Amino acid sequence: MNSDTVMFRECTVCTVVLGFAFGCFYTLEFIPPAAGASDVLGFPAVSEIDTVPSSSEMLLPLFHPYCNPGPGSATVLSSSSGFKSVGSASRLSHVFEGCNTVQERRGSADLQTMAAANGNAPSYKFLIYGKTGWIGGLLGEICKKQGIDYVYGEGRLENRSSIEQDIITNKPTHVFNAAGVTGRPNVDWCESHKVETIRANVVGTLTLADVAREHGLIVINYATGCIFEYDAAHPEGSGIGFKEEDTPNFIGSFYSKCKAMVEELLKNYDNVCNLRVRMPISSDLKNPRNFITKITRYEKVVNIPNSMTILDELLPISVEMAKRNLTGNWNFTNPGVVSHNEVLEMYRDYVDPSFKWTNFNLEEQSKVIVAPRSNNELDASKLSKEFPEMLPIKESLIKYVFEPNRKTPVQS
Repeated sequence: MNSDTVMFRECTVCTVVLGFAFGCFYTLEFIPPAAGASDVLGFPAVSEIDTVPSSSEMLLPLFHPYCNPGPGSATVLSSSSGFKSVGSASRLSHVFEGCNTVQERRGSADLQTMAAANGNAPSYKFLIYGKTGWIGGLLGEICKKQGIDYVYGEGRLENRSSIEQDIITNKPTHVFNAAGVTGRPNVDWCESHKVETIRANVVGTLTLADVAREHGLIVINYATGCIFEYDAAHPEGSGIGFKEEDTPNFIGSFYSKCKAMVEELLKNYDNVCNLRVRMPISSDLKNPRNFITKITRYEKVVNIPNSMTILDELLPISVEMAKRNLTGNWNFTNPGVVSHNEVLEMYRDYVDPSFKWTNFNLEEQSKVIVAPRSNNELDASKLSKEFPEMLPIKESLIKYVFEPNRKTPVQS
């Protein structure tokens, strides 16, 4: 194995776990493995928590600009400009034969130029983790709609050897991570299941990123934006959102604490596209993970403006981000904010005119939940610049969620 190949050692895992005990963030020290080093991250599997109805019960956008079938591309690291779109997976495998590290792949060939010279249409194959989850199921439906070859990973993220086997067997061009623990019925579950949360959301995510990097693959990682809260520099209602380079300031819940730590560590991986999802919403108003479904079932709700993610619009964009081989942190929300009451007013006006709700404040909310919740605005200007057609949050809600579910007469 090449000396610059990276592996985790036992001390690395201990460092991560000890970081929680002292409430600090630690940077992992990557140490070249000794000859014959074994997999040290083969923890027992954790059952996937984020289980939802089958994909046949999920509604998908019918008119999204990135849902049209089209050619794909494989991915490779180029020494001149980082990740680049290239030709078919078969040519990728041929050129990468004998290349064991990211550095070797970077210097192997400019496959994009080769594909263009040969006149071959590029192709994709996505390896998706999170088959039984909400986002994972929707990704599979999007791939079907676009004619993209895809497969769901069989390995557990915290088991390094099983991830290796998935990649070797399936030869993907990109990896998507929609797996992890969010808790049932909510993130309060993580407060009493800390080891399981660490195993899935910390060890699992880092293992996948590390193995994928060794194979020269980009990982599209569906993370969270619930790692910030309004503060003096970003006051509620100011329109000043947290940017991609800002340091997380919310660790009120163990779930958010884990996610903030992982994001800090993932900055060291140049093959990860880290998407900060917030309060995800879809047109499937029966899905229990849908933010709208949740708050319509609550006895009382707070009323705070927040950044949110309309999955019907943004998930196809995330697939396009993979095709463009984008990496780094991205605030993966629609521009602007919308409050709980504004969402419920739309629900009443479009879906159920008889719907009523009651508000309460944060102090009252704190008495019925275990861990505090994040409320913030994320600056979506970076994503808007890359995808200028993306709609502001309220417009996206109407187009992708409420109009398709309209049960009330259209006002003249």
